[in-house]
Amino acid sequence: MNVQYDSYQNAKQILKAVRQQHTEKLRSQLTSQGFIISFLLEHSMKSLNSLWSSAQSKLPKNIFNFSIRYLNNTLANRVNLYKWKLSQSSDCSFCPCPEYLLHVVSGCKSYFEEGRYTWRHNSALHFVASTVQSVRNSSLYVDLPGFLSPCIITGDQLRPDMLLSIGKTKLFVIELTVGFETNLNSNAERKHEKYYQLTLDLSSDFHSVKCIILSLSARVSKVRPAKGFNPTRRALLQNYKTNVERQALPKSYKNKYTL
Repeated sequence: MNVQYDSYQNAKQILKAVRQQHTEKLRSQLTSQGFIISFLLEHSMKSLNSLWSSAQSKLPKNIFNFSIRYLNNTLANRVNLYKWKLSQSSDCSFCPCPEYLLHVVSGCKSYFEEGRYTWRHNSALHFVASTVQSVRNSSLYVDLPGFLSPCIITGDQLRPDMLLSIGKTKLFVIELTVGFETNLNSNAERKHEKYYQLTLDLSSDFHSVKCIILSLSARVSKVRPAKGFNPTRRALLQNYKTNVERQALPKSYKNKYTL
């Protein structure tokens, strides 16, 4: 599907057109389940559609178009240009691999060596840290310049992205992973195993130690939650909604209970 988004006036028109195309496709392919699909799209998704329509309508047009085309894989990477007969090669400009969307987002060795993926990770981490700073009666440690280092509590052997301590009662070990959608679950499992022993070791200094894996991509985001973290997570979601409208950041914080 390659919708020409520049011909639309606002986000509401685009969402309606895309949703209509998906609805018709599902109805034709799943005849017996068609009425169920229609009901879910028309009723269950109303609040979510309203939120993202509001957020997207405030994005600058260039960022909005980029985000929508990313979601539909119609960006002008070399593979798509070759498919559209606008390029003689589908190879990446910086390495010999085919330049698929996955390759650009998280698979190019040259980008990795240049530190582009690290910059993206740290930018997202800085935003999360700035939001979590609003938690009352807490101390924040972040593996970024300008913040207290997590090594103060964990030592040098393991250094998670963020620690949030609430007095001597609770400690949240927060690890951020940013990548392509297909890697979210595997990355979350890997990070959880990596810091499992650390959470046990820190239990001697705190009454409760929980590990939270926050996974971000352009299409979807997941939070592997810890019991007792709901107030902080709610603040993160609410503050992000405000900032996505003000700063035009094309990402979403959605926990696994909403999608």
